[in-house]
Amino acid sequence: AAAVQPHVCQNCNASSETFAFFCRSCGAVMDADYGIATHFDVLGLEPRYALDLDGVDKAYKDLQKQLHPDRHAQAGERDKAAVEAHAARLNEAVATLRSPLRRAGYWMELHGVRILEDDQRMQDAEMMMEVMEVSEQIEDASTQVEIDELVRHNNEKIAGVEASVAELFSREDWAAARPLVEKLQMLTRLGERMNEWTPS
Repeated sequence: AAAVQPHVCQNCNASSETFAFFCRSCGAVMDADYGIATHFDVLGLEPRYALDLDGVDKAYKDLQKQLHPDRHAQAGERDKAAVEAHAARLNEAVATLRSPLRRAGYWMELHGVRILEDDQRMQDAEMMMEVMEVSEQIEDASTQVEIDELVRHNNEKIAGVEASVAELFSREDWAAARPLVEKLQMLTRLGERMNEWTPS
């Protein structure tokens, strides 16, 4: 494998093997050269599927404050461009890690496992029946109260699948995890439909 290129500060020439938005030596804005930095690296989090979302949000808010354009209003064009790129990279990382589904797909991707691709069809007939039943309940709903109840049940199912996926990921049992991640995808889509519901 090729050697990992260190991240070098353009201000003080300090180098680091891991990426940070700001130089750990002088605090200058680092170039938007992320190398092999993962979403976990970007947020300064331990790489693991079972994440504490409060910890994700805290890391995100702390970095968001440091990258706020007002804090860099007097900076040169290079630094302003880097800060803008960093903010976009931070948003991409947090959007992925906040979502149980996107995080699961990303975790498998990091371990070289293909998942959630078009040529992979859902094999779970029971889950397909459940999706059809809930879809009908969404279509038949006439009040927000009914939708709220469906959302509550759906969120409970997502939490249960997420816990099972985390357990399988910890054992690197990708074959067993794949159908559960597909189930997570179906539940997430149902949740999106519930959130988009409006009374007819």
